[in-house]
Amino acid sequence: MFKRRRNTIEECIKLTGIIKARELPHGCSQEDFVDWWPRLTEQERERYTVYEHKNILTTTGRNQLLNFIASNNAVIGAFAQFFSVGTLNITAVSPGDTQVQGEIFRAVPTLITLTGQQVDISTYFGPSQANGVYSNAGLYGINATSTLSSGTLMTHALYVYNKLNTVAITSDYLVVMQ
Repeated sequence: MFKRRRNTIEECIKLTGIIKARELPHGCSQEDFVDWWPRLTEQERERYTVYEHKNILTTTGRNQLLNFIASNNAVIGAFAQFFSVGTLNITAVSPGDTQVQGEIFRAVPTLITLTGQQVDISTYFGPSQANGVYSNAGLYGINATSTLSSGTLMTHALYVYNKLNTVAITSDYLVVMQ
């Protein structure tokens, strides 16, 4: 008896999200940042990193990615419209989270850099913006606006960083496909 085996191709995709606080050189304006940052390699950017932590996709973030993959139309709500930071003292995040806790500031990502199988979503905070002791951060999409708590929380991460008034930073949200 002759047995046939079906040839199957299996591909497994893993997304890893990492958020990094990177302190920029003194006097680095947003215009300087937009001109200079894209020319740096990830290794060169790493020397400015003062904090990093892995993030999680929220349940709504996972659903949004799956809807995007399954969609046959061009209109799917945006995933990363705003990057947000909060100061409420928390010790964990979970997939069911719907808000950045104690949200104090949000901004539209300043630069999106695609390199190989990685996207770096960089959000510039000037010296006088979003000062405080951060505890958590996330990306908001689907109808997010500059109004705090608006939109849908797509990702959530612990983000323990003390942002000082004299320091400009970029919050780099790296998503790596493996």
